[in-house]
Amino acid sequence: MKHNVKTLKPVRTSTHTLTQAAEHEIRTAIEQGLYRPGAQLPAESELVLMLGVSRTVVRDALRLLEDEGLITRRHGKGTFVRSGSILQNLNFNFGTTEMIRTANMTPGTAHAAAQIAPATHDVATALNIPVDTPVVTIERIRTADQKPVVYSWDYIPHALIGDDEVDVFQSDREDGSLYHLLKSHYGLVIEYGVARVLPVSATPQVAQSLQVPDGSVLLCLLQTDYTAGDEPVLYSCEYHLPDAFDFIIMRKGPRKMGGGSSVSAE
Repeated sequence: MKHNVKTLKPVRTSTHTLTQAAEHEIRTAIEQGLYRPGAQLPAESELVLMLGVSRTVVRDALRLLEDEGLITRRHGKGTFVRSGSILQNLNFNFGTTEMIRTANMTPGTAHAAAQIAPATHDVATALNIPVDTPVVTIERIRTADQKPVVYSWDYIPHALIGDDEVDVFQSDREDGSLYHLLKSHYGLVIEYGVARVLPVSATPQVAQSLQVPDGSVLLCLLQTDYTAGDEPVLYSCEYHLPDAFDFIIMRKGPRKMGGGSSVSAE
């Protein structure tokens, strides 16, 4: 398959490594639809010419994208953009908006409502605040190409928002990303998140929101997001349609433990 050598731009970087810059350039091309789901990427030799970097840099950039689940390499055939489900890679703290967009679908919000309420025990524990502390609670139905795929509750300590009205969290924003909103409005930058994934049965409320039968099996993602100073600023409870998402986790090991013995899978 022939590719236009002008498809990708040579990388230029002053703040990132060449590998990071090359990875970003390839990712952007995929997200912008230059390489659609299922499409084959140019060969490594062509990417070297397009990006103006070494073959080692290209291979490292492709490895990062493969670890993330965005591309797949087929021995003897080449490298292809993943197709099918929305990839929710738990090794990387990307929001639902970014995951849907990476799958070349249009993210949206079918419903959003926000209010101030006292923190329950679970929310208070996750955010390291006393029970009944005021928190902003945000209920949302997220869509991919107008299909409901995630029903979520998000919680933010009201003290971090100050005197602002909560309407900003329920407005019909174009991308629907809380990460972007927290950064642009309040200077809160999410550095990392700690998540758990649990199988659950859909309650009547959740089932109605996601347009599935009561009791349907869903994947519940419970996550607390932290700033660089290890301050918990966002707790989320998200119900995902299992047939809409492909959850992947990169597991390394086995590694040797303290006494020199290795971990074995039994």
